Parts: sequence; structure tokens; C-alpha cells
Amino acid sequence: IRKAIRDKAQKKIRTVPRRGYIFELPVTRHGGPVTASDDLSRTRFASGWPGWRLVLAVILMLGLAVLWWAFGIGGVRAPATVEPRSAVAPHSIAVMPFLDMSPEQDQAYFADGISEEILNLLAQIPELRVIARTSSFSFKGQNVDIATIAEQLKVTHVLEGSVRKDNNRIRITAQLVNASSSDHLWSQMYDRELESIFAVQDEISAAIVAALKEHLGRQLVELPRVAPAANTEAHEAYLRGRHLVVQRTRANVEAAIREFEKALVLDPDYALAHAELAIATLFLSRHGELTVTEAVARAAPHAERAMALDPTLAEAHAATGYLLRFQENAEDALTQFRRAIEINPNYAIVYNGMAIALSQLGRYQEQFATIERALPLDPLSRPAIANYALGLRDRNRLAEADRVLEKLVFIHPASHAGLHGDLTAVGGKWANAVLGDLDSLRIDPDRPAVRIEMSLQFAILALEKEALAISEHPPPAALSWLGRPADAVTTANARLAENPTSLKARRDLGLALAGAGDYARARPILEEMWQRRAKRITQYGWLQIADAAALIVISRTAGDENKADALIAAIRDNVRRYHQAGIANGPMWYSVDYEDGLAAYMAGERERGLELIAKGAEDGYFIPQSEAYLQTLYDDPGFAAIRASQQTRQTRERERFLAIVCTKNPYESVWQPAEGTCARFAAAGGN
Repeated sequence: IRKAIRDKAQKKIRTVPRRGYIFELPVTRHGGPVTASDDLSRTRFASGWPGWRLVLAVILMLGLAVLWWAFGIGGVRAPATVEPRSAVAPHSIAVMPFLDMSPEQDQAYFADGISEEILNLLAQIPELRVIARTSSFSFKGQNVDIATIAEQLKVTHVLEGSVRKDNNRIRITAQLVNASSSDHLWSQMYDRELESIFAVQDEISAAIVAALKEHLGRQLVELPRVAPAANTEAHEAYLRGRHLVVQRTRANVEAAIREFEKALVLDPDYALAHAELAIATLFLSRHGELTVTEAVARAAPHAERAMALDPTLAEAHAATGYLLRFQENAEDALTQFRRAIEINPNYAIVYNGMAIALSQLGRYQEQFATIERALPLDPLSRPAIANYALGLRDRNRLAEADRVLEKLVFIHPASHAGLHGDLTAVGGKWANAVLGDLDSLRIDPDRPAVRIEMSLQFAILALEKEALAISEHPPPAALSWLGRPADAVTTANARLAENPTSLKARRDLGLALAGAGDYARARPILEEMWQRRAKRITQYGWLQIADAAALIVISRTAGDENKADALIAAIRDNVRRYHQAGIANGPMWYSVDYEDGLAAYMAGERERGLELIAKGAEDGYFIPQSEAYLQTLYDDPGFAAIRASQQTRQTRERERFLAIVCTKNPYESVWQPAEGTCARFAAAGGN
């Protein structure tokens, strides 16, 4: 159908992963629009439609009727969303990507860069909420009116313009629009030599603020100014780098790094280029191109140089904050992120960095508040949407989380598929998490982090071959859960040898050793994590409930009851912070009840402990069954019913998953069950 109506961009027929399709264009009949009460069989169309189009229209309209019936929406409408704060800030602006009006139409990076630099100058004004580039630039190339943009981004004003660059001359046109009335508050054209580009940006920013002065409510004492490069060639290389890095693919990040390096060859003291090069290098480790150790070693000199050159630069503090976070120094990273926000209150990506640091410190209330602040600044950002939806999920606000995630259907369908699977897995529906990630891979097969997560999910379903084959690097935990503790230790040792300064690799080795019963080698590693984390247990990070439970048993084996008591108190403190922040039970990865119950059980409160552990398991938490440090719990007669219940769930979810992939596998283009899996399923009576 898309081919027939020439809809290659999928703007008319939209895919909703694992649900179906939505026809986005308005449907009309002769005499007025179609409503839910119209009898579609009597709808008359304007003359001139070829027969195939009439058939197509009927098919699509029937599809709309099915959606109307299935979802109870009474007609097609845009997905509802939940905003964490007031709908529209009274003083807010979106800077749209300026149009490239150059003769060769080859200066898009330059036009985008000018727009972004003006955006960054305005973002430093505390009185203004300035929408981040990720969201405002998402409208690039679309014929969308100002009112729609303002509604989507929740702003009162929109800045738009164009750039014409011809040899050494530039012409910049800019206009500021009141979104509610479409009135032009200010417009101006600037014809300049390229060397004066930084002065022009300052002029435009000052003019915008002057036009908004009556709306801001008071006169600003001092306006921020652009941080210039020593020459225009360095500046253009920096702009090309920024144009590339925001696209976040591995190839584009690598290309961006080359552009930032080129800018620094031309201007070794260009603080912005140093800061952006540091951040881009750290992000490259997420694509697996560099280890964290390598990324930190390469990024550190540039973050330090940016800070030395210009300590008033928000990007310098952001780069330092990310560097510290990658070095597992969450507390100092938080200090740097906060300084970046002081300089630039609208620095949206820094809020996401702050949220991760706060999570690692176990400061869950502050973390969620930070996530709430990030989304209005960047309402169409994939990380901002995902973080907010997962925060809602953790608080058992599942319907709200689902509505928030709907935004990702348009922005990043692969992320939506995976996160939707995670959301629907809450309550012990483990198969949904695997199906969601397979949907994600079907949309975007190049997602190694998803494959690593799926290795754990397959291990939970006791699909050993699938767990080991889905990723080139199955995590040690998956091997432990499959009852292969020696292999888990071997894998963890190899990972640490590859990345010797990684705390994650070191922590994984400590936990694998404890799971294998090698307490002598596990103890110094887990005690190091205990000290590094300031004797605090957290939901994520390097000292979680499993590490704490292992270290309690190890400490008692060594006769150190005081440390065991301190660890139990730390678990209970973490449970207290969960409750304080409104966090409930999640999908299979964590459970407040299980943590509370394990602390009680290890403190000698057997009955209460078993009751809470059973509740956590009932709510869908996966309890590993082959960890040496949990052997006392496994041997307790009261645990037998919990084990049996979990095994029943595991069998049910495995069979539910195999019933889908062993009949007509919808994922065969990206994944197939291991040889023999479906035969065994059929032999066991699967259908």
C-alpha cells in the first residue's frame, strides 16, 4: 500500500510495533468529514478516483474502524502524553534549524550550527526555557506550521531563519514569532563577512532578548556571549562535528571526532572543541568501538584542557562530569553537572547525566525530580522520554508510562519496541521482555547492548543455547543463572583482563567468584566495592542486593558479624529510600519486597523474610537458583514452595515464547531458535 501511494517516508501509514498500522491522513466524504457515527458503507467519494484507490480507501477505513473498536478511541487521534510539569512555560522558546539558502545547498551543517549556537546563548538565560536541539531540530525538513510546533514543544515563542553562505559572505535572516498569535515580534537580516560570524550571533541573541523583554518581566543585566574560535575554518570544522555527533550512530560519532580533531589542529586553544571531543570520545565506548578504559584515557586530556581554557564554559563542566561518571566517581560528577546547569539552566543532556549519577548514589527522589526537569526541556528526546517512562514504571504508574512511551513510536521505533516489552513484562510476564527486544532488533539489528540484555532474558527462561548464542559477549551473570559458575568466573576474568580499570568488570568477577563459592578471592573485590560505594547499596551500580548478600555470607564465614550487620542495615536503608521515592517492584530485575525480605532473612527474621521473598517472586522477580552464597536459603524447607512457583512461571513463560517463535517465527530475519529447541518444545506437547 505504501508503494502504491508513494509513501516511502511512512508519513501516511505509520507502523506501531506489535500492534499494527495507523493511517495518518484525514479521511473525508462528499459533504463533510467522516465521523464515528457515519455508515461507511454509504460513504460517497468525490469523482475521479481510480478503482484501486477506492478499494485501498475502503481497506484503510476498515482498519480505522478496527482501531476505533479495539482501543476505544472514538476516532483517530494523536497519542496522548503525560507531561511531568505545566503544559507551557510562560517564558519559553524553540529555536528551529535555520534553512540552508546557499547556492549549492551544501551548508546544512553550517545553518544548523548557527541555529544551535544561538540556541545555546539563549539557553544560558535563567528566565527562559529553551528547548534542546534534539527536540526542536526534529522538525527539520517537515512542512509543519508554527502553532503545531509550539504545541508539540510546549513553548510560547519560536525563532526561525535562514543562512546563505557564499564564499566569504554570509546572510542570516532571523524572525521571532509569538506562537499563540503568529505575530512577528522581531525580524532582521544580517549581511556580513564570514569573519564576523560570532559578533552576528551575539547581535541576534541580544535582539531576541530585547524583543522578549516585556515578556521576561525584567531587564537582564548581562547577556551571555558566544565563545569564539581563533579562525573560521576551525569554527566550521567544529560545526561539522556537532552536526554529526548529535546523530549518535557509531559512524557519525567517529566522523565527528575527526572534525573536532581538525578544529583543534587549526586552533589548539578552542575550548568548545576540546569539550565536545571529550564527550564524543566517551560516547564512542557505548558503541563498543573503545573500551571504557581507552575512552577515558583519550577523553581526559581534552576535558582537562577545556576546563583550563575556559572554566565558565558549561560544556567544559559537562565533559568533566561525564569523564568522572565514566571513572565511577558519581559524587564529583554530580558537582560538575550542577555547575554546568548553573551556567546553562537549559542544558538538557546534562540532566540525563545527573540522573544516572544520582541513581548510582541511591538518591532516587532527586533522580526522578531531575528526570522530570529534563523532559520539558527536550520533549522529543529519546533518552529523556525513556528515562521518564522507566521512572514511572518503577513507581507502578504503568498506564502513564505506556502513554509516554508512545512518543518513541515516531522518534525511535526500535527503542519503543524494547521498552514496551520491558514495561509489559512487569508482573512476571518474562516472555514479553524477550519479544520486545526481538521487535527492537527487527527494526534495528545493530544493537549489541540489546543482545547482551537478551542473553540474560534467555537465561531466565532456561534457554541455554539461545542465551549463549544471541551475543558475542554473554555476561557472566547469564552463565551463573544457567548453573555454570566456573564458566562465569572464566568469562569475568577475561573481561577484566581486557579492561583492567573497569569497576564493572571487577565487580562482575567478584560476584561470579562468590556465586562459585570462591569466597577467598571474592572477598577483597566485594569489600572494595563496599568501600567505594561509601557502604551504600543501590538499585543499579557496583554494589547491588546480590553483592551485598554475597558479602554478608562471606563476612560471616570469616567471623566478621559486625560487617554482616552493617550490610544488612545498608540493604534496609536502600529499601527505605525506595519507599521514600515511591518505588515499587519492577520487572524481573529488581524487587523492593525481595530486598526487604532477604535482609530480614539474613538478620534471623525467618518467617517475615520468607513471606517477603515469596511476595517478590510472586510479583515477577527472578531469584537465581544456583548461587553458592544463597545456599542456606535454598536449603530452607520454606523456600521449596517459592522455588516451585518460580519454576512454574519459568516453564509457562518459556512455552509462551516458544509457541510464537516455533510456529511461524516473525523474527527469522534477525534471530532463529537454536537447533533442537523447537523439536523439544513440540515433543513436550507445545503448540
